[in-house]
Order: sequence, then structure tokens, then C-alpha cells
Amino acid sequence: MAWEQFEHGWRLAPLQAPVAAPATALVVLLHGVGSNAQDLLPLADAWSQTLPGVAFTSLDGSERFDGGFGGRQWFSLSDINESNREERVEHAYPALRRMIESELAWWQLSFDKLSLVGFSQGSIMSLHHVATSDDALAAVVAYSGRLASAITAHTRTPLTLVHGVEDTVVPVHELERAAHAFSDAGYAVGAFALPGVGHTISGDGMVLGRDALVRAFSPPRP
Repeated sequence: MAWEQFEHGWRLAPLQAPVAAPATALVVLLHGVGSNAQDLLPLADAWSQTLPGVAFTSLDGSERFDGGFGGRQWFSLSDINESNREERVEHAYPALRRMIESELAWWQLSFDKLSLVGFSQGSIMSLHHVATSDDALAAVVAYSGRLASAITAHTRTPLTLVHGVEDTVVPVHELERAAHAFSDAGYAVGAFALPGVGHTISGDGMVLGRDALVRAFSPPRP
């Protein structure tokens, strides 16, 4: 199957053989600030072979990147700090929520069949959903992110947090902070600090994300 562009990003129908069939689950990819939906397409290309029946959507950020270069963002980084970050994430979430709900309707799936995979700012938005929404997901994979939201929801959404030890954009201590906060709130959390990796998704990180999605979408054992 090939990627198809639509108003808010790109869609990849599930790999099915021998005939097409409805998607059994959906992965929504959320890029980092200044990038766009195409940035994370290689993740889905690499993962789709081991996730038959799973559709992928990569979304463009809801706003134009205000730093130039023609990219997108979920919220502005202009003059951002610890005191205003949570408010900006909260303000940005409804637009993302509408896109997610639209995609679930498109694929005729419910929230429990959805996994969010984010990088950097996309991870912040993914973790905000888990922290604040009562709609449990199949899984969240958050690369190089941080928890910028107070945890008010308590669902069974499993979290896989992956961060490069050498990250100079979002310090690796944010991994530990988020892992502890979600664990203390009763969430199942896998946290992985990868030596020698900066602010990027490494090969090892891709494997960790793939394995998390395989676990999330595998049928329960009898």
C-alpha cells in the first residue's frame, strides 16, 4: 500500500493479504516542532510489516511554525518557560483532539484501538492526552519528550518512553521525571535512556517502539 495525502497529513492503509480488509487498529504519528507529517513516515514504513491490519496516520501540526522554514508546530515555543508551557499544551490539545477523533471515524475505530507515537513536541501532546483524558489508548510511545501536564486522568494506557542520554534539546532527566509521575499515578511505564543518542529516534529506539506496538495490538493470551 502507498501513502495518501489528505488535509491534515498522510494515511497508510493496513497491509493485508490476500485481499483488503478493514483496519483493526490505528497508529497516529505526531512530529516535533518545525517539522511536518512526512518526517515520521519512515517509522510506519519500518513497522507496518510486523503490524498487519494496523493503519497509520501521520498528522501535520495544527499551527504554522512561527520560527520560519515552512514547518508546523503544535504550540509556539516563543518565550516559552516552565510557567506557561502547560497552558500552551492545554490550549493546543483541542485541535489535536479533533484530528484524532476525525481519524478514528475515518478508520471506524475506537480510542482503545489507537496508539499515539510522538517525537519531542509530538510526545508532549501524546502525554498530555494520557494525563488528562479518560479515553484510554492501546499504547503511547513517546520519543525525546517531557510531561508538561498535571495528571488528572487514570487509565490503563501503557507508556513507552524513549530518550537519548546525549539529548541537548530536551534533557534526559525529563524521561525520569515523566516515568516517575506516571508510575506514581498507577500507569504501566517502560522508560529507556539510550547512551550515545541525541535528540533523535535511533535504530534501537525504533525497535523499542515497534515492540511496544506489537504488544499493544497482539490478542491476549488465553
